[in-house]
Amino acid sequence: MLPHGLFFVITLFSTSTLNGPGVESSSLQSVRFVPVREARQEPVVHLTNGLTFVTLDASSPISRTLYFAKRSIYVEQSFVFACLVNPQTTPLKGIALCCRKNRNAADLQCPRVPEGKPHGTITCAGTEFSYDSSEFTGANFSIHIREKQQFKDPMDGLFRCHVTDNSKTTIISNEIEIRDAVYYIRQLQTRPSNSITVIPPITHSEFPRPFYCVDDTSREWPVWMSTLSDEVGNILWGYCEISSPMNAHTCLQVHKALPKAVATTYVNGTMFLTDESFLSKREVAIVCRDEQVRAPVRTFAGGQIEQVSVITKGLSVDTTSDYVQKLQPLTALYQNFTFIYGGLPKGFSLNALYRETEAGCSFQWSKDGADVPLSGASKFSYQLPLVDELLLDGTYKLTVVSKSDESDKLVFTFVINVVRPPEFTDIHCLPRLFYVMKGNNFTTLCPFISRPQPKTFVGVNHLEAATAVELRRMLEKEAILNKKLSQLDIDFGVENVAEPPEVTIAVNSLQSEQDFDLSVRLTSPFGGSRIFSSLKVVPIPKLMASPVESSCEEECDAVPFNVSCSLDPDLVQQWRQLFDVTASITWVVQNQWSSDRWDPDGIGRFFSIPVLDGSVLSVWPQGYPLSSQNAATNSTQMGDSTTFKSLKEFIRENAAAEGSGNVFVLSLRCRVQLFVHNNEPSFAPPPGPKMRRGLRQQLPLSQAFSPTAPRLLYDSSWEPDTTLVSQLIALRSFSPDPQPATANLTWIIAVVIALLVVFVVIGLGIWLYTRDRGETYMLYDKERAHGNDPIQEMKETEGFKTYQRQEEQPIASSRYSINDESMHVGSDEDGELDQYEDNFNEEGSFIHGYSTDPALARFPRNPASPPDVSILQSGHNDTAV
Repeated sequence: MLPHGLFFVITLFSTSTLNGPGVESSSLQSVRFVPVREARQEPVVHLTNGLTFVTLDASSPISRTLYFAKRSIYVEQSFVFACLVNPQTTPLKGIALCCRKNRNAADLQCPRVPEGKPHGTITCAGTEFSYDSSEFTGANFSIHIREKQQFKDPMDGLFRCHVTDNSKTTIISNEIEIRDAVYYIRQLQTRPSNSITVIPPITHSEFPRPFYCVDDTSREWPVWMSTLSDEVGNILWGYCEISSPMNAHTCLQVHKALPKAVATTYVNGTMFLTDESFLSKREVAIVCRDEQVRAPVRTFAGGQIEQVSVITKGLSVDTTSDYVQKLQPLTALYQNFTFIYGGLPKGFSLNALYRETEAGCSFQWSKDGADVPLSGASKFSYQLPLVDELLLDGTYKLTVVSKSDESDKLVFTFVINVVRPPEFTDIHCLPRLFYVMKGNNFTTLCPFISRPQPKTFVGVNHLEAATAVELRRMLEKEAILNKKLSQLDIDFGVENVAEPPEVTIAVNSLQSEQDFDLSVRLTSPFGGSRIFSSLKVVPIPKLMASPVESSCEEECDAVPFNVSCSLDPDLVQQWRQLFDVTASITWVVQNQWSSDRWDPDGIGRFFSIPVLDGSVLSVWPQGYPLSSQNAATNSTQMGDSTTFKSLKEFIRENAAAEGSGNVFVLSLRCRVQLFVHNNEPSFAPPPGPKMRRGLRQQLPLSQAFSPTAPRLLYDSSWEPDTTLVSQLIALRSFSPDPQPATANLTWIIAVVIALLVVFVVIGLGIWLYTRDRGETYMLYDKERAHGNDPIQEMKETEGFKTYQRQEEQPIASSRYSINDESMHVGSDEDGELDQYEDNFNEEGSFIHGYSTDPALARFPRNPASPPDVSILQSGHNDTAV
């Protein structure tokens, strides 16, 4: 148990943390680990005499290593594991500290914090923790080491905490590995002594010469002890010059630290003197002591007075001795060091000890086949440079070749592995709480870094598997407990091609009652990382009364009407209680005007919302009826000649202004939106909020978004379910416009064009019929042109004479009449026709004489015709002139 005063100090720290400082609060009932301001974030932490108090919290996404590296007997050290969660409104079901002895151990012990006992102790893996707990915020587990306190067993093991909330959701922290180096170092039994160990002259073949401060140096230590710097050891080495006789205590008082150039020290209390010239130049004694006690443990000299233990002679070298004949290694030829990234001690050296021949030897340090710079390199050691630890990973070699025989060679190999426990580089790839709308998918990519490549496990609630097939099979076996969850369509894998590699997770088409805790765990022999999220499926809107029920095709805008969009009240209550979500209903007219922004003097005068929740829309096709006062005011402002447009006219005018053409249907869409009133849940927002084409903003937009404002989770404007979308829309046809009685301009133009076409066809037919006939002219004008006056001749003669056709028909094949001797028409002999010659035809015209058409044939006089008979053209004119 802890001293009362000291326990009070720790309890005061724990209580202040549990009550809220540095802890984020939330009203939504989910549980998650919260960070603590005092907690350190390094992957490797060393508790030393300089750093005596360390806090690590459970919110870290990586596993960490804590070393109790160095502790004086007069120093107190404390470690606190803060396993705190966001404050809960209902008591937690359980808090447990789980542990295992090492990474290869499969058994996991999980002692729970007793209910009703907020303070006490818990022992896990042989390590005792004090705890201070709260049933609403978690617990602090602490280790406190008092002055001069000794332990029978080391405080080794891997520890993590489990917290279960009221809904039986359990969250698990990443592991913290505790390595108690102080315990193993203190196993070296160092007892103060004034005795002198006399060493005869040291031969050449003995160098490097080992010196042991304690007898038992072969104790088995954990492998990780070899990665610690010798500075964490508690044994110090020094020398004193023997100018006069002195005892061990006097030597210690005047001693000086051994230079690193002449000695190599180890944590187990062993020292190798590597430079024999150090003893040749001066007469010295070597002394070691415990860092905690100002008294010699062992003193090495060349001579003493045994009775009084007084040093009379220093250490010396036998110059007449022989050297070794061949190179002899004193340390292992192959050594392997594994360092956790961030835990490599500064100034760490690779040491290789060997004995060389009298001729000496040459040496060369190399890394991965390339020679390293001489700085930091010596014949027995190489100090690693101060660069990024990942650059130090590789194979180092020290090649030693005898100068007397080149075949005599030693090669010391040091393999340094700088490992990096798995770590997710983006812990927000799995938010602590995530909302998914029913029917939607959940996908995420979680990048990570790790050396070497880790194993990946994905978990659903308490089930965990390395492959998606195995996980789905495990879920199917749970069908009795949760049938919906057994049908979960989940897939995951690791993309190693990417840089950094990624864990891909996809959960398709989530349905109601498929809420679950999703976890991803990476594990390697050097650590692990675990992140998790609670996925909640939010139901989509369900309508009790849908707008589609108010659709209409005929006589739809004659009288006012209502359109309803009523949500299921049970679902509304479920949204509020389980998800802290509220619903909002607005109406969108023609996909242009939204009810939360429309102008009351514009489109707004045709609509009203009579209920507070907006679930009913009243439509006034002729305009909302004004009160008598408003009507009088409106009449005064607009005059008697002002008339209100109907809803149809208003919409069509706006459509015409935008070039959208005529509108025949009124579209009324119910827009359902869901808002989250809590900052904790994460979700994929709708594709918007984006303004659709033509959406008008009659009123100013709301103020800028603030962190406390409700966040849009769902908008039915982007609902993929076509069935639900169709139920949210009411379509009502406008009444048809009356047709005019008189013909319009289009009909008149069509008739005129038809008449023109008829006239063109008739004219074209006449022209085609008459184009081959001769020219038509006035006979009077032609006669006058030849010097005749037909009118005067008519006056002087008896005028026209009537001729009758003979009774007997002429010969059918002849066009001439030669049987009528009484008809006298003149002859050539009389000279009456000489002036006309061939230009006169049977019709008494001069057509062939003046015609321009060469196609008209001339008829020559028939020499067989009897005299005094004119040639008549039959079938054209029966009148002769």
